Amino acid sequence: MKKKAVKRLLALSLAGVLAVGTLVGCGGKSNDSSKDSSGSNNASSSTEESKGSDAAADSSSDGAGSGDASGSGDGAGDSNSTWIADRTITVQAYVDDIGYYLPDDLNNTPVMQKITELTGIKLDIRYTPGDSDSKVLASQLAAGTIPDVIVSYLDNSTRKEFPILLKAAKEGMFADVSEYMKNSKVYSKYYEEGFLPNDAYENITFRDDLDGVYLWQLNIAAVDNTLKWIPEEEYLGGMFIQREIAEDLGIDVKNIRTQDEFYDLLVKIKEGGYKDDNGNDVYPLGPKFWGGSMDSIDYVARGFKWGVSDDYNIDEEGHVRHEAEMDSIYDEINYVRKLLDEGLMNPEFFTMDSTRAEEVSKNKNSAIIADVHNYQDIIYMSDDWIPLGPLNDISGDNKEVTHGKTGRGCMAISADAENPEEIFAFFDWLSTVEGQLIAQYGVEGVSYDMVDGKPVLKEEVLKAIDENNTDYLINEIGAAFGGVANYFFTFCITNVDNIGNFGESRPGASAGTAYSRSVEIATDYAREKKLVPGLNASAYLSVDELAPVKTQMDLLNWDEVLTQAFFAKSEDEVKSIIESFRAQLKAAGIEQFETYVENLYKENPEAVNFYH
Repeated sequence: MKKKAVKRLLALSLAGVLAVGTLVGCGGKSNDSSKDSSGSNNASSSTEESKGSDAAADSSSDGAGSGDASGSGDGAGDSNSTWIADRTITVQAYVDDIGYYLPDDLNNTPVMQKITELTGIKLDIRYTPGDSDSKVLASQLAAGTIPDVIVSYLDNSTRKEFPILLKAAKEGMFADVSEYMKNSKVYSKYYEEGFLPNDAYENITFRDDLDGVYLWQLNIAAVDNTLKWIPEEEYLGGMFIQREIAEDLGIDVKNIRTQDEFYDLLVKIKEGGYKDDNGNDVYPLGPKFWGGSMDSIDYVARGFKWGVSDDYNIDEEGHVRHEAEMDSIYDEINYVRKLLDEGLMNPEFFTMDSTRAEEVSKNKNSAIIADVHNYQDIIYMSDDWIPLGPLNDISGDNKEVTHGKTGRGCMAISADAENPEEIFAFFDWLSTVEGQLIAQYGVEGVSYDMVDGKPVLKEEVLKAIDENNTDYLINEIGAAFGGVANYFFTFCITNVDNIGNFGESRPGASAGTAYSRSVEIATDYAREKKLVPGLNASAYLSVDELAPVKTQMDLLNWDEVLTQAFFAKSEDEVKSIIESFRAQLKAAGIEQFETYVENLYKENPEAVNFYH
């Protein structure tokens, strides 16, 4: 089976039973927003400065497009090449970071006033809170209540939003924008070979089972630099240790690579008798900065994590297995149990709420934070913390895994929208260099000045960023400032090349203020990357022939079982817990699923992101 056929198989399957099942609603906690997690705001990597002139040429600000997508306005079209139409575009956002960071009066902010002056467009952005953004999306699409345009999370076609959106596209709810896209200034790049990730190209934007373009991803980088370490762009996440403790112990944090070395470090910390800011004994290992979570184990017990692809991997004989089926799972469990039993890990590591987790990090009750990143204020606003490791993974190295170029969200225009070409033209203009400059930095003379051809934020704006004064940034300016303020404008652009276009990775990053520490950390603790292409193994549970298996597998919760094993009273109880879960996996039909993925991987190793 060729690569395209593999991807098409997944894509077609997502339109079937799963789509219907998802549309009527599904349970579970929402993970729609990943803004606070390690690396989550780094979905698109910017290109080198040397590429900036090319990106600028491709994203010229001569207008919103040509042909049908160019638009025109009464009395303004002849004198202003950026003019589109005198109208309001209503946007429904299924993105909580957009909904919670909107200006009180968007169209009266300096940014929107400038945008309206240039294009004629005003915006009415709506957000509806709910149990999860995906459930609100499903409900509103089922009711047919969407306005002119919608934006949603969609990192790739395996996210739970995709079958909902695909079903809507097939039912004629979205407008075909292919003719506008072909003639556009920026989005025409989506037709260029290699610009879009394969998944975005074949499964989302240019699908064989659709007769046009109805859904497309946002935030695609101008050039794929995912294998390059560019400090100005990097979200360096994982474990961070108190600098004073590391220096007192005389350790080189970069040399802590193995599980044994990490254990020995935790023991030394405990024996050192270190105190937090309140005079209490520190825990050598504390929880994730944003709250207790099982996913932090990926950093803590990295050398024992056999399931590298959503709990699955392929063994030396070429057989796909869930990590629960491998006896190596006992190594992971015993390691974590030892940390808990010896008081080396906070007993609330997996359960602590976000407020307390932030508190124990900030008052230094944790000698090591299990997961935080260099763009979190606790890290970049002081030099108290430095990265630790990272530990070697199951393959024996500590390279950072990348799956290649990605996108962050998606957009679709309603089939009922008036003059959809104007809507498309507006968002195409927003992704030109001119549009991105206004969206990210605001208005020249108000929030920034041009110095040697690059925008430099004014002192009061830099101060607001440094002090996290988002109310000022959102309501008094209205720009995104790299996502810390009006997130809508960060989310809804594409062909991203911040360094090439603006000379810095995000507004204010080169000013030597708040983010200088973030860049310094990424420079001093650079990491090598390795490419592991493909989708997570669990994505293929969505194929039609595995629908009964998926139904049963969805009832199982491996994270919960693993947590029970960590806190079991005895080794016999651990074994009982694991053996019971293995039986549940078998009863659910896991062997059928594993055989399917195994055959898929043999035919196309780039279909699944396995690595040893």
